[in-house]
Amino acid sequence: MGTQAASTSKTSPPINLDKVMRSYQVALKCASPSQREEINRRIRNLEERQHDLLIQDVVKKALDLYRTNPKERYFVRQVGKAVGKNPNIAESAYHWLQIAVKGKIDKEKKVQGLLNFLHKNPQQLVEWMIFGRSPYTESSLGKYWKLQRRYVINLLTSSRMQLDSFSKKKQRNYYFSNNLVLNGALPTYKQQDVVQAIDDALIHQTNNFSQLPTLTKNQQAFLNKLKLLKQEQNIVAPFLTSWINSFHPSRWKSLKNLSKELAELIGKPTRKLFSAVRQVVVFTLFDHFMQSVPQLLQGLSITALVPPPFKRKKQGRLPVKLLMKKDYVITREGNAKDLTRQVKNNGRTTLGFPQMGKKKLTAQVLFPPKVLEYLKNGAEIKVFQVSSGSAPCFKPRVDVVLEGAHDCFHSHKLLHTYLPKIPKGKKQVLGLDINRLGEFMVAFNTSVSVPKDLMKLAERYKHLEKVMKELNRGFLRKRKEHDILGSCKLKGELNRVYTRRSRILREITRRLPHFLAAVMVKNKCHTLKIEELEVDPTGTKGALAKAIYNMPDNLYIYKKAVWLASLELGYDVRLETVKPYHTSSVHHNCGGTILRQPGSGSYDSAPCGKCGQMVNTHDNAAHNISSLPGTLLPSDLFPSTHVREPT
Repeated sequence: MGTQAASTSKTSPPINLDKVMRSYQVALKCASPSQREEINRRIRNLEERQHDLLIQDVVKKALDLYRTNPKERYFVRQVGKAVGKNPNIAESAYHWLQIAVKGKIDKEKKVQGLLNFLHKNPQQLVEWMIFGRSPYTESSLGKYWKLQRRYVINLLTSSRMQLDSFSKKKQRNYYFSNNLVLNGALPTYKQQDVVQAIDDALIHQTNNFSQLPTLTKNQQAFLNKLKLLKQEQNIVAPFLTSWINSFHPSRWKSLKNLSKELAELIGKPTRKLFSAVRQVVVFTLFDHFMQSVPQLLQGLSITALVPPPFKRKKQGRLPVKLLMKKDYVITREGNAKDLTRQVKNNGRTTLGFPQMGKKKLTAQVLFPPKVLEYLKNGAEIKVFQVSSGSAPCFKPRVDVVLEGAHDCFHSHKLLHTYLPKIPKGKKQVLGLDINRLGEFMVAFNTSVSVPKDLMKLAERYKHLEKVMKELNRGFLRKRKEHDILGSCKLKGELNRVYTRRSRILREITRRLPHFLAAVMVKNKCHTLKIEELEVDPTGTKGALAKAIYNMPDNLYIYKKAVWLASLELGYDVRLETVKPYHTSSVHHNCGGTILRQPGSGSYDSAPCGKCGQMVNTHDNAAHNISSLPGTLLPSDLFPSTHVREPT
């Protein structure tokens, strides 16, 4: 559920009564390092006890109970009765079990939908069997389920691997199991079979497109690629035949490399032939897979493709959840209301860590100013989560989960730091162009520059990318030299750089909505327009792929910015999306074509082919976006997906 304003008047901000839950890390202050290590050891023992409760028999009973009644309180109580164990730590274990079982059942529904889709689309079914992926399936199901494409890709690949393990267990399908293994050996084919597949693919695609009144640019380009492969079949067929008859650790990656080599061999190095070559491979192997795969899938149980929860769990990785109304082995000072009141007044509370036969140890939990501000705004403490730390510091981690209305977690401070730096204006419709991190990461159709703090973060992000390249080269060199100590050191440094980079990106994601909201407030904006955020780097390379990966393309950022601006302005700001076609290639003033040449340094500015003016491509795109008709986005994705109905 999302943010819906109860009032649209200009005198009062919108009100949202929905409850959200958010987690924050708090500090655990111990008396000494030795005491901290002992507390950490006791927490570790609790995690291991929790781990021992999550055996497969318990998981099987939990699956049946969840289908009876998915409510957490009923589920936890019934699991305890069915298993016959209900110690304090079991409440925490069954809480995580309820989340895992819910995820498994949801995935079973998604896998069933995937199989239904593949049954109706045999070409995509064969493509999934060969490569473990299918771009058309990924985009179609992603739009239908309203999920990111990366989730669908993971679902496809994991389901394909589970199918391999299932088919191997079936003796009646033993012959087929050897041919179903992903990235295993394919059946042997002759060159004339590949030539016939090129003809079949071209005829099939021509017949399909002939039924359409007009072809889009992408459809015409795909048809031209198939015609090019037909024209150069004397070069293409031998290489494809060799590829099919060879073993590949990853068929997807190896076919991409082969497509690039074929493009260079036929004298078209800039042509991207991957999709056309992939379809030829599908038509070559179509009859072989369609003889066995549909029958195998018809008798396939969905549970075989979705493993049970905690099948490959790592011991002691789940934190101990301190439910407030339970008498736990980690003690607290009162229930949720008492703790909320105590932390509001003192900014801290105390946790106790008893152990039979030993002295009880206590440590103070210190709350950061941000969390204290949320508590003063009306949020309440719901849950503590405690987990053990690893060597060498053995520092336990404590997280607190707060519950409250959306407005409880809103702070004006950061937004008001940006307001004085933004010039006044009045634009009811703001267009926003989204680019790679840097000076033009976001560009408006008004004169606003990216603030210095965001620029510094972007520069640090770019610097870490250079460091990562150097470390990766060094790591590969040490691996080749069989230098175990050196490779371990570089691997650890790489992990630290990855962590720093993710923290910088998280900080940019936190600050950027406040800057965008400040621009909307200063311009008294009523509508913010952005391009449809469905960019995917699949099939791209070089600068374009890097730009896509470095874009702040998370829709959460813009949902939050609109929500913050609505609170500040006192009326609802609309968020609309426009089609991204030609927003960067058409000059807004004269309608001419902007001559952006790849690799010529004309990414940020380029001349107009009609009027000759040098154009800032990002500002120009923002003006085009603001002038295009938009589609209103519902506000059901922000502020949080962890939403509870008002009580």
